[in-house]
Amino acid sequence: MKPRRNRTSYLLLQLSLEAAATLLGVTAAKAGYPELILSNNPAAYYRLEEVDGSTAFDSSPNHFDGTYVVSSGFPEQGSPGISTNSGKFLETSPHGFISIPYDVQLNPLMPDNLHGAAFSVECWVQATTQTTDPNGYRVPLSMFGSYSDPNPPYNNANGWNFYQEPNVANGNRWIFNMKTVGFFSSTTRIELLKWYHLTFTFDGAAGRFYVNGVQESSAGGITGYYANPSHDGQIGAGDNVGFLPFTGYIDEIAFYTNALSAADISAHYQLGTNSFRAIPTPPNFLQQPVSQTNYHGTTVTFSPVAGGTAPLHYQWKRGVSLIPGATNSSYSLLAQYPTDDGAVFSVAVTNSLGSTNSDMATLTVLTNLNIISDPYGPITRNVGSKAAFRAAASGALPITYQWIKVVGGTVTSPIPGATNDTLWLNNVQLADSTSEYYAHITGPFGSADTARAQLLVQLRPVNVPKTGYAKIITADDPVAYWRLDEGGGTATDAVGSFDGAYDSAGSVSGTNGIPFDTNAAISIRGGGTVRIPYVLELNPVTGPWTYEAWIRPASQPGDFATAFSSMYVIPGHIYGWNLYQHSGSAWTLATYTGGSGPTGFASDFFDIPLILGAWYHVAVSDDLTAVRLIVNGVERNSVSHSAAFVQNGTNGDPATGGATVLGRRGDGAFLAFDGSIDEMAVYNKALTADQARLHFLASTKLNASLSGGNLVVNWGVGKLQSATSVSGSYSDVLVLGQPATSPYTIPASEAQRYYRAQTLP
Repeated sequence: MKPRRNRTSYLLLQLSLEAAATLLGVTAAKAGYPELILSNNPAAYYRLEEVDGSTAFDSSPNHFDGTYVVSSGFPEQGSPGISTNSGKFLETSPHGFISIPYDVQLNPLMPDNLHGAAFSVECWVQATTQTTDPNGYRVPLSMFGSYSDPNPPYNNANGWNFYQEPNVANGNRWIFNMKTVGFFSSTTRIELLKWYHLTFTFDGAAGRFYVNGVQESSAGGITGYYANPSHDGQIGAGDNVGFLPFTGYIDEIAFYTNALSAADISAHYQLGTNSFRAIPTPPNFLQQPVSQTNYHGTTVTFSPVAGGTAPLHYQWKRGVSLIPGATNSSYSLLAQYPTDDGAVFSVAVTNSLGSTNSDMATLTVLTNLNIISDPYGPITRNVGSKAAFRAAASGALPITYQWIKVVGGTVTSPIPGATNDTLWLNNVQLADSTSEYYAHITGPFGSADTARAQLLVQLRPVNVPKTGYAKIITADDPVAYWRLDEGGGTATDAVGSFDGAYDSAGSVSGTNGIPFDTNAAISIRGGGTVRIPYVLELNPVTGPWTYEAWIRPASQPGDFATAFSSMYVIPGHIYGWNLYQHSGSAWTLATYTGGSGPTGFASDFFDIPLILGAWYHVAVSDDLTAVRLIVNGVERNSVSHSAAFVQNGTNGDPATGGATVLGRRGDGAFLAFDGSIDEMAVYNKALTADQARLHFLASTKLNASLSGGNLVVNWGVGKLQSATSVSGSYSDVLVLGQPATSPYTIPASEAQRYYRAQTLP
């Protein structure tokens, strides 16, 4: 048996350090980084000071010693780190890591032995490579269960892990994944070869993620966190998560059974960042600049990675000539043909110990114009509906579009203003039937026409009355609107052309609707759904969009019960989004970019726990900057459009997209929704929180402006009413005995009056 350190002796040593610091007139923290960590009583503390052997010693009194599992020489011991040494990790096949034995002190539990109790975890990490594969999540530290655990709720995994988020366009970020709560993202973009101090704290209700001593994300009202019940942890990998091992350096990992304070975390970072051990090293290249092939007009970036003792100085060359001002670690330029075609670039790196030159990297500049997606057709739309066609091209920039209509085989003039990749047609009529549309696409070195797509227009099979609450929705010009009062059969689109089908596999029946109307809603039980086939109009690719609906949860069925979704799922790849009710009893938006799982989460941590039997107005709105979750007229959270979302479908071809589904995820995964849904609408614009709030309140906004000295008022829906006092008796404003219509002009000579718009009787 391994000898144990005497606990009493350790406490006396700690007290003597603190006493000595006091006598010297300095803080206890100045005794050293490990003494500061130990003063916070960690449950386990892995310093990774080892230079040989198979044991990763726990410096806490608990001695939860870990084991080096070495493959191809990694983890490599004795690398420079915080205070002294660190461990160096590399993705190999098979890969090395450090195994941490399971103990409940490293995975604190509530009295129910299921949900996780308060804890903190911290570590220092330094990445040596950026992750660009959309599925290439790299895990430096994991206390995570297995997705193959047989019994609920653990069969959906449990525990937590840090990981390095993949992102091609904007650089990687650090993420903390807390099962089954969601992801805590840093705003900091990772710089290679830079040490980062990562800390996560959970006080039993709120989680907080700190990077370099600063809180970068948080969430409250957490009730659904499942702690890892039995699985060993890992440093340098996350095999139970199914992600990739880490490539870089890891040091000073500490676990706590309480939530560290912000002051503690800041002190750890401040002392740690002044405790690096660096070996004087001449400059060297860990990654050479890579030759690239890019299109004319696109930005090209050469990004080598150099190591060595700081500071490092860079000077880029084009051929043998120095590039003025190009003294950063990377170099970017706007590729131009023929000027830059075949140009050769390199960089010299210098520090106080020497200099080195990189390999040469060649730039090839292309001039192609490639049509990658023709507009899909023929499509059939109802009279009065919207219709959309989309084309897509790649190649040399800039690329411009001009849509053209063909009637009876005759090419007409270009459609005014139709210069985007997506053509939107409003209020199509029978006269438009059999017309064709194509895009003339132009690049700097040539142009091309797409194939033609045909539009067929039919009379609306069912006319849905636009009464009551429907007037408020239709006043904002939705693409599609389902009142959901049929109770079965066909879910009729009241304004568009996109009817859905009630699925009899589960129970879908009528029930009382929203508070502001007498229309019925649908009640979904036992896996019933409404499926609306994929079309471009419901899934704009490069334009804004909004989905909104009223939702009434009837039960808290567990994790990931999807209320509605728009997803395209093929093996290993998911695109689109879904809105679900998670085990923490909160609405959550998940977005996807084509990997095997979500890349963005936005939860409503304010309306929790959800009130069963209460109606919630929920909108998912994408303004192309962020995909926003708006609940009861208040924006609660959002995810980055560019970093975390790729639309379901491409150009309207059903082979490229998946259905919009009410009551379940598009692929049927996870849990079915149990409750009611009503008044769902889709827009080809981003509703603001203010617009969503008016829908939630069943109201409209009265706007006023001056014209020629008179006051002009306009409103979206309802009757204009006036009174002589703000709290007076309001009556309809009449013109020739009929209700006034918007806009209405009030003469400047009129006596003072108050006006309002009445939306519902």
